[in-house]
Amino acid sequence: MSSVLVGRLRPRLAFRQTTQTITRSLHASGVQLVGRSKRKVNFKAYAIKNRKEHAEIYDEQDRAYDMEHMGDWEYDDHHTYGHLLMDNIRDVRKYVRLMKFEHPTLAQHAKPFRPPPSTHVLRFESTVTVGDKVQAQDRKVVLRVKVSQLGLKGPELHKFLLLVGVRYNPETDEIKMSESREATSLLNKKRLADTLNVLIAESKKKDDMFADVPLDFSYHKYKYKMPFPAEWLPKSS
Repeated sequence: MSSVLVGRLRPRLAFRQTTQTITRSLHASGVQLVGRSKRKVNFKAYAIKNRKEHAEIYDEQDRAYDMEHMGDWEYDDHHTYGHLLMDNIRDVRKYVRLMKFEHPTLAQHAKPFRPPPSTHVLRFESTVTVGDKVQAQDRKVVLRVKVSQLGLKGPELHKFLLLVGVRYNPETDEIKMSESREATSLLNKKRLADTLNVLIAESKKKDDMFADVPLDFSYHKYKYKMPFPAEWLPKSS
């Protein structure tokens, strides 16, 4: 190699060595200042160890439910039906404890029954499943009301019965509507009340009263109720 080429490469090699020395010194100082309290973690070894521990846990669980490694039944435990019976007994005992300990505290909040006033004509019926989660049938609400208690007369009553349709029972003079589209029974109750208000408001509109449309109750099947024979009744002494 010529002396001219060597003379040109020496400054570059010296600069590179100086840069590497400075970088190493900075890294060493950074490790001394910051990295002294840090612990070097081998993530690969940690993952292998963690995976092995989880595999042992899963193997133990599988072995506990494996029929081949299951020991013989030594008549020291209930069978499946016995456990179901015990669950039912626990459920009954839970409510017995509630009746014994909670009823005295709730009795002081009891209020005497007062029959609803004559202005409360709507009757709502719903189902509540006790001791279980909310069932689908618990959302359903049924509304019953006497048409004679709605205050409709003449053409308004005629139009209202046309709008109600087959929900009207001419034998009992009662309409029956049900709702289960909402998520809760309260929302379904509110929806039924709003529907009834819309029907009443629509029947009171004077634009078209449908006076030429007759009422048809052929959908209702009348049931004949046989009277109880009076001679079968006990004679009063």
